[in-house]
Amino acid sequence: MVTLPSSLTIEKIEDVISKICEGQSNKKLALSISSKDLAFGGYAAAIQAVNTWASFNDKRELVIKASSAELEEQLENIVKSPHKFTAAMMAKTANLNIESNLDVRKAVNSLAKVAIEHQPEHSYGQQHGRLCWYSFVDHSTKGFDRNFYLSSPTQHATPQSLEQITNIISSMVIKSSIVAGGGVLPKAENVSELGRMFYELFFNTHEHGSRDKNRNTWLKPATRLIYTYGINLTDDAVSNSIKNDEALQGYLAALKSTNRSTNRFIEISIVDAGLGYCGRWLADNPNDGILDQISTSEEYEILKKCFKFRSTSSNNLVKGNGLPAVMANLTHLNGFMRVRSNRLALYRDFVGQPFVEQVSDTYEFMDWDSQKHCTEHITKKANATGVSITILIPLTDKDKVTESSK
Repeated sequence: MVTLPSSLTIEKIEDVISKICEGQSNKKLALSISSKDLAFGGYAAAIQAVNTWASFNDKRELVIKASSAELEEQLENIVKSPHKFTAAMMAKTANLNIESNLDVRKAVNSLAKVAIEHQPEHSYGQQHGRLCWYSFVDHSTKGFDRNFYLSSPTQHATPQSLEQITNIISSMVIKSSIVAGGGVLPKAENVSELGRMFYELFFNTHEHGSRDKNRNTWLKPATRLIYTYGINLTDDAVSNSIKNDEALQGYLAALKSTNRSTNRFIEISIVDAGLGYCGRWLADNPNDGILDQISTSEEYEILKKCFKFRSTSSNNLVKGNGLPAVMANLTHLNGFMRVRSNRLALYRDFVGQPFVEQVSDTYEFMDWDSQKHCTEHITKKANATGVSITILIPLTDKDKVTESSK
């Protein structure tokens, strides 16, 4: 059995992914009802760990650790937490770890069905405190939320327009930031840039993160999930939360040279259960090799090709298509991005390493573990399922906005 920790830190969850990939197959996955010590990217990493477990596991047996809470409260807690929700949707069995080993899968699925059906009623989706999220269960009829998809009776649904998805992500960001308090995105163009960036990420995961090696076949089981999370921390809390993340320490140091907050952020993540950037590329281009047989340096070069893919010759940084537009808009927003795909864990600080322009940027990243340029060193990680992208967008402190408007 492998246990997803209640403390959601990238370091601890990477250890879980390693155990899933390197250990014996068909391990049960244990979930704790409680969650604590949420760190940057914790939800996204946990969701990717669940997807990895599901893809390495035919039986997909979920064990829910019993707690002192009432049974109904325990089951509701699962549905309110995106990584636990994902585990429930991927599992074939779900048992509560008590003396009678109670089968709760039907009860959890019933609650999940209600949550998914009510998800489109609010533009910000499901909400629990400062967390807003949408789940797309691709192996069910619930994979195409109407806020994100145009329904079609004859074929798989297609994504909504840029304007519609911009409105949705704006609602999610606003809701998360209001609940967290203290910070705002002061300019209308920032919301537009945020919307364009997220539209490209969503379209990318729709096209590439939901399909099997044969692109006409949708992955089963598979889920995709997006969330926004509002962060409002004191200086001491910020220091404690990043004390083990040197990449974030460097980013926050660079951020002090801007007019953005170093305490208030919106975290945005999008996670899928697909083949990963390199896995998808090699499925489409089999002559380029087999993932297990190529080096991590070769895998990194393929990932960079994926980020360059669909780029245009335009020098307008906010008018590009695909992932180059994401990097351009992250530069304007003073953002930070972590990417976990296949055997790579990378990041880019767009304050210290801004995106230049589509025709001349080298699309280079830093290695998450060593904080070195990937051209110097790449840490080989366990082969995680899908792509997990987590972005930090700094807000502007409300008092600074008030002062600038006087």
